[in-house]
Amino acid sequence: MAGHPSHVYARQLLPMRYGYPLYYPEPLDNLPVELRERGTGIGDVGIIMRDGLFQFAFNIFTPGTDTAINCFGVPDGFHKMVLGHISRLPNKHGKPSELASANDRSNPSAAGVPIGYHVVSSTSESARLTMPDGAMGEDYTSIHEIRTYSIEHALSWYEFINGELGCEAPNGSLYVVTGCDKSTAWGIATVGEESSVQSGPGYSCSWSTQGGEIVRKSTPWYPDGGAEPPEDPTEPPQNQCLFIRGFKIRVRGGLFDALMDPPVVPVTDHANVDSLLRQNENWSRGSGGGESGSSSLGASSQSGGGTSQWEGADDWTDNDDLDPFVAPYHPLDSINAYLLKTTPQAQVAISHESDWWVLSPGATLANEDEIVGRLATHFTPSILGGGVFLAKREPVLAQKDEAIPLAQWPSDSLEHPQQG
Repeated sequence: MAGHPSHVYARQLLPMRYGYPLYYPEPLDNLPVELRERGTGIGDVGIIMRDGLFQFAFNIFTPGTDTAINCFGVPDGFHKMVLGHISRLPNKHGKPSELASANDRSNPSAAGVPIGYHVVSSTSESARLTMPDGAMGEDYTSIHEIRTYSIEHALSWYEFINGELGCEAPNGSLYVVTGCDKSTAWGIATVGEESSVQSGPGYSCSWSTQGGEIVRKSTPWYPDGGAEPPEDPTEPPQNQCLFIRGFKIRVRGGLFDALMDPPVVPVTDHANVDSLLRQNENWSRGSGGGESGSSSLGASSQSGGGTSQWEGADDWTDNDDLDPFVAPYHPLDSINAYLLKTTPQAQVAISHESDWWVLSPGATLANEDEIVGRLATHFTPSILGGGVFLAKREPVLAQKDEAIPLAQWPSDSLEHPQQG
């Protein structure tokens, strides 16, 4: 499959369910030193770029006046959230650790080579992440608070990122970080149509290739760029963000288009979009409308009733996604597009990284049709303040490997949680 190595990396490591794997974990050089020292963190709002980089915009837990963190400014009317409890695992990934995709058929290299692999076969793509110093993990406990806050401000965030910052972020690309895994050093290898390797700033790696063999040999790296440690060495910060967990946000097409001048193409998470999003003239029978409309984001929720909101899974299609823009694959792009298609009263769709994990239980990433087709088994759509998100079904209703066809959903399946 053609594409940037970051696409291979994402497809192969996503099934491990640690979060979205960033192909470029290091902070950008143009950021303030305080922001570079902490790296990507909880509360960061930004977009996942086409090359697998997280582009930071601002942090929701930091005042707009703190320019060391919110160095690019904040959206109009911004008010920070009060930071709540964060759970931390200092040794989530032990020292040293490796993560290899299910398709990885590499063997450890000969003794004496610290990090190296002999590739047995490259007929299928694979990826590997090494963490010489291990990695820590942290997650925000009350993610529902971030979800509510994000629904309320989604439009102004897109307007800020695409207007003030000029990022041209496609609809669906907005990401709010609620958790992450970070390290001091890392190494990345991917095998696809072309092999690719990277090393993190904690290590300077040399690579040699002989036929199918990729050898990685690491030597220590020090901040001053020298080969010897400084007289007063300091522990390197865990600012290399390997995985992010959080919310992806998509707004209704008409609202998004009204914000953008010139218009920005929507995010598309697959190369063969025509085969995945099938056109069907009878699409509207299940949704009661397309992804158009311009009602207020803060409009009160409609009551349940009427036809099932998630009917016709086999007939759904998102014309916005039939676009040549191809970004790194993310299952939440499909889920959010489907939520807006099937919930016409919602103006914003928001899904969390952990939502799709139960929809792709295998060692390899399920395709889009499978993920969307399993939604009704495990979730019901829930409306809050103009936004739609996935609410977990009661365990007794979610039968393993026994999908409930979306067309058979009860007409009152749409939930409306109390606000406040």
